[in-house]
Amino acid sequence: MKHDCPKCQRVLYNRRLKHCGFCGAPIPEELRFTAEEIAALDRQMAELEASRQQREAAAAAARAATQAQSAIVIPIIISS
Repeated sequence: MKHDCPKCQRVLYNRRLKHCGFCGAPIPEELRFTAEEIAALDRQMAELEASRQQREAAAAAARAATQAQSAIVIPIIISS
């Protein structure tokens, strides 16, 4: 299905909005997302964000482990 503004014919870049982001014309209800679709999209975005945060945390832990393994320890002997 094509999702273009009925007035300016541009692609609707956000079907959550009630008005076209380009010309401000009202978007017919049949072209907008339903409340259920919006809720599903919000859940999907939350899952993707949680997954991204887990990947970033794992990558940061791997970098820290690599840096800890590559640290050089130089003993200092102090004679009195």
